[in-house]
Amino acid sequence: MCKASSLLQDQASVNDYLELVRTWLKDTTSLVATSLKSGRVIGVAVARINSSPEKTDTYHRVQIIEGSTLRKIMHLLNTLLKRTNAHETFGHQEYLCIYVLCVHPSYREKGVETALLNTCVQLAVALKLPAIGGLFTCGASQATAQDTGFSLLSEIRYSQWVINDRIVFDDPGKGNYSAAFMGKLIPSEERSNQDETSSLDSASKQESPIVWK
Repeated sequence: MCKASSLLQDQASVNDYLELVRTWLKDTTSLVATSLKSGRVIGVAVARINSSPEKTDTYHRVQIIEGSTLRKIMHLLNTLLKRTNAHETFGHQEYLCIYVLCVHPSYREKGVETALLNTCVQLAVALKLPAIGGLFTCGASQATAQDTGFSLLSEIRYSQWVINDRIVFDDPGKGNYSAAFMGKLIPSEERSNQDETSSLDSASKQESPIVWK
């Protein structure tokens, strides 16, 4: 979706997005994958607990965004969140929501995305949350989510996202047909059996590292 909207050509949107990511990494429970050799960040999953009583589903909408391209992207994602109504769909007031799942291109075929998603599920279990969901905007990430046990809850087809008689994302790339919200319920026995001394004690930390060779 970022490529289809030429996000990188809109410097104001790039600056806004980087600022948002910095804020999200500070304010949310995030997972970061790093290279064992270089120590550089090769992937990230930005997530937070989405609580109906606290109205945290307004997470994106409260941000002030100057870049027009990023506003278009956020408009679609916010609409997708609203349509999903995940709290009602899951039947719970809280769930862990993955807002950003990103892996460096050179590591996309090495299982990093799968590792991040699986660790997000473990994190949700450690936090004793009843469900996990996420926004997936390309075919590859949607396939990975499905392989991890996520189910499609709602989607917006790019070809049908029309504003002022124009398709906003008219060239999303081969295999990228929609922005999807996917999720899964976490069985209560998994949450109740969660060992408090789990290696994922990072549930109490803002950022959790995953080291990759």
